[in-house]
Amino acid sequence: MMVTRGAALALLGVVLAWRVLVNGLAEYYAAQDTPEADAGALRWRGGQATALYHQGLALVEHDPAAARRLFQVAAWANPTDALVYLALAELQAGAGQTSAAIALVETADALGPMRTPALARSAAFWLTQSRPDLALARWDMLLRNRPEVADQLYPLLLHWVESAETRALLRPLLANPPTWWDRFFTYVAAKSTRLETVVYLYRNRERGGKLPEATEQKVYLERLWREGHWLETYLAWLGGLDQSQQGGLGNLYNGGFELPVTGIGFDWSISTPRGAQVEITETYGTHGGKALHVTFNGQRVRFRHVWQPLYLEPGHYRLQGRARPDGLRAERGIRWTVRCAASDDRLLVEGPLFTGSDDWRLFTQDFTVPEANCPVQRLRLELEGRAELDFEVQGGIWFDDLAIIRQE
Repeated sequence: MMVTRGAALALLGVVLAWRVLVNGLAEYYAAQDTPEADAGALRWRGGQATALYHQGLALVEHDPAAARRLFQVAAWANPTDALVYLALAELQAGAGQTSAAIALVETADALGPMRTPALARSAAFWLTQSRPDLALARWDMLLRNRPEVADQLYPLLLHWVESAETRALLRPLLANPPTWWDRFFTYVAAKSTRLETVVYLYRNRERGGKLPEATEQKVYLERLWREGHWLETYLAWLGGLDQSQQGGLGNLYNGGFELPVTGIGFDWSISTPRGAQVEITETYGTHGGKALHVTFNGQRVRFRHVWQPLYLEPGHYRLQGRARPDGLRAERGIRWTVRCAASDDRLLVEGPLFTGSDDWRLFTQDFTVPEANCPVQRLRLELEGRAELDFEVQGGIWFDDLAIIRQE
């Protein structure tokens, strides 16, 4: 009796091992996604669902009835595969059986919300059924979980937001922006042929009482600037300042360098080229604690890497500030300039040249913003030079308390 029971257990083990082997080989072949592999999978297991699905796809065009039978068998073999229901739905819809097709897609949506092919095919189906809201919901899931599909979906979404008929569909996303929204807005700001589209998305986004994020505001202001909407650019920048940043407002923003530099809008833009270092740091003799510090290591550099856009009305002004050169050895020197920024880069004023070493000292320079063709301006720190050797500079310089004062 014990021998019989042991033999039975051994036989059962062999059967189970064989079943595992058969299923494993069938799954292996089905995963290859070729007609030969599908045939191999079905030889090992006639009900292998993936292979049946692949064979059905191959028959859809010239034998839809046979394809439908294969899809139905695949659904019985694996009732959790959303792609099978979607394939059946497409056949049903093609045969005019819309209600049955919708029921199948609803089943697929419940089964496979995170699978890229299922989401894409579901969205395509709902578009054919004039349900762009459901298609958009699938696209939203795709973009949340598969950001790489943005290249295909962003152009479609841009087309929707540029059309008055479909723009309203995006309102739920504006009310509760998904994680991919900022990337999409950056795409729209760069690609849209209509500024009105960019303005609509920016102004209608729900931010929960918070200020715009830096990336969103930056691309928005850059688009307004490119279009020449100077006042709108300035007002939109003002609208993005928090209470502490508003304390730095004036004809020149943050001239004491006490606030963090953002590089956005009418704030300072600062970069560090090879051969120079730019920092805002503490030093002695400042009125707020920090100052702008530029140092050079002797390499040749055409330095123009600290600047700020200005929005000055026509009239007379005075540029002033304090400077402390610190062993600055340059053939000609470094100074501040103000130029028209919108068109011809016309020079409005050059400040005094700085070289050598000195204690803090005040500098001033008067200038005029003309009535015409100079709606915005640019203050910039420039290394002066004509010949190449003029741009070989060693040492450093500090600046603080920069301001532009309107003169009556």
